[in-house]
Amino acid sequence: MAQARTLALALLFTGALATKIADMDNGAEFTKCIKIADWNSKTADDDLELGDRDATGCCAEGYVPGAKLYSRYFGAQVVCGVKDDGTIGSYSSSNSNGNKTCDYKKCYVMKIADKIECVDDAVALLNGCCGATKNSRTFATDCKKYDYTHSSVTAGASATPEYCLSYNTNYGTIGYSGTIENADDIADGKFQVDNFYAYAPCAAGGGSGNDADSTQRMTAPMAVMILFSMIAWHA
Repeated sequence: MAQARTLALALLFTGALATKIADMDNGAEFTKCIKIADWNSKTADDDLELGDRDATGCCAEGYVPGAKLYSRYFGAQVVCGVKDDGTIGSYSSSNSNGNKTCDYKKCYVMKIADKIECVDDAVALLNGCCGATKNSRTFATDCKKYDYTHSSVTAGASATPEYCLSYNTNYGTIGYSGTIENADDIADGKFQVDNFYAYAPCAAGGGSGNDADSTQRMTAPMAVMILFSMIAWHA
């Protein structure tokens, strides 16, 4: 009983809460903060340690609100820096007489793990990366990526969460995802993930892009050769 009371008090004062991004609506506004260790290592289906922002809008030290949305790329599964008109802004902060304020703009849940392909059918992390080791990610062959960190202001020292951006290597022929207008990215208080204008995601085009599968995909010349062989066989 005493242990349960202690846990309840801890949750009351820190606002920490274990929950899953997978249980939230896609596109829903996100107003919590994620422990950076969870951000860099867990998936949308894992329990996370979440915290509340303080009265001036800041996440506690060691926590992040998500990652700033990056124009034309799919990346993290909680994105911030979004303005009401759907355009992307920058984080800002001020510190006056020891009173720090933070502005992450709007943050939204963006469950896009199904658009990212990792080797061995692994699931992409919250930060949009395949694998938890920076500069040694495990994206599938046709899934090109950028492996970044960015500075995220907190109530204490700035955090440096990791995040990855990814796109299909054949985006030039597959085309773009979404619509080019920013105005339709926000509707009814939600981020419209299907409207976000981005390079073709890794999963586009019908191929898995995994190393084991890429050698088995049929190329156009192979298909032509097989077709002519079938014609000759039945002639």
